[in-house]
Amino acid sequence: MLADKIRTRRKVLGISQQKLAKISGIAQSSISRYETGDVDISLNYILKFAEVLECSPAYLISEELGLDTEQIQAPITRKELSALRTHAKEILAIVGE
Repeated sequence: MLADKIRTRRKVLGISQQKLAKISGIAQSSISRYETGDVDISLNYILKFAEVLECSPAYLISEELGLDTEQIQAPITRKELSALRTHAKEILAIVGE
């Protein structure tokens, strides 16, 4: 689940919610709600979390998309992240949001 992956990845990297908030520009209260699964996360925030948490957006949402996590754990490159941001609307159309 996306919420679990954000929380787990943050802890693996040794980043507190407060530090993640400072680095990402996302409010700590929002991060807390995202990590508990209380609210939905926008694609822009998924991309921001992926960048800060040094993983791919596909890794974060793999379960929601029915993808095999083992095949997509490699960190995303800045070039890939830039391409994802550029093509966000097409990506949303593919995943059905």
